[in-house]
Amino acid sequence: MNESLILSEFDKLQQSGLALYDQNQKIIKHVEGGLKFQFCVTSALAKKPTFQTPQSSADEPRDGSDISTAGFEIGEIGNAHLLIANKFCWANPHFLLLTSDGYRRQYESLDKSDLQSLWSLLCTMSTDYIAFYNCGQDGGCSRLHKHLQLIPTPEGTFASFLDSAGLEPEPQVPFQWFHHRFDSQDMTAQYLAEIYDKLLGQATEIGGGLSEHAHTALPGAACPHNMIMTKRWMAVVPRRRAAVTKAVAANAMGMLGYIAVATEAEVDEWIRAGLTESLKELGVSK
Repeated sequence: MNESLILSEFDKLQQSGLALYDQNQKIIKHVEGGLKFQFCVTSALAKKPTFQTPQSSADEPRDGSDISTAGFEIGEIGNAHLLIANKFCWANPHFLLLTSDGYRRQYESLDKSDLQSLWSLLCTMSTDYIAFYNCGQDGGCSRLHKHLQLIPTPEGTFASFLDSAGLEPEPQVPFQWFHHRFDSQDMTAQYLAEIYDKLLGQATEIGGGLSEHAHTALPGAACPHNMIMTKRWMAVVPRRRAAVTKAVAANAMGMLGYIAVATEAEVDEWIRAGLTESLKELGVSK
């Protein structure tokens, strides 16, 4: 599958109104504690389901899945993954990379197959994309079917220093995170899996027993975390909870200071709650 086909299919879905994207969304910037935050205010999130939202009776997801892909499918990536358009886009374009097996779960850790399909997709795109995984309820997931998300890489996130090859200082975020710049010219699924396992191991050491739902962890569940990856680096953020209040909630990108919200009132609530203090509660405080 090539980039032009992927983008063409996404554009068709957006223009038809199936993939919701707010053409008038805006970015609100805010600085607190020496950290630069960006709020993406988009009405496309107004109807986005939560973890507790039941599947609509009108949807017909594949066996085991709670994500209906009918009409949103773009194509297969490898033998084990499917690329679809996100129904509720806060980026243009905004993709989901799902496991073809609808019984794979969002609380599992990523495996070599997931990372191989993801790397293949990242390398297919000429534009710089960032991929992220919200692992578990406390990691910010809203559906159970295992999936990653991809959007064009925004500028000025907390992780942007990783693109500077050591020339920019690491921002003093208030939570624990672990990251690795890729240094191998021969990028393989095995190499990516080894890096991910190492970072997840570090995250699990400090975050494994601290999550809000740790007492109800399912067999095979990984430590709640976010994985974020580009073609140049990978980061893992251990999570304690998905939200402080209904409005003050964050997925993987939110933990990098790029927070998608439906209204400006939610921005105000974040600021009242304190952005750095909220991130401490959502992650594992330093």
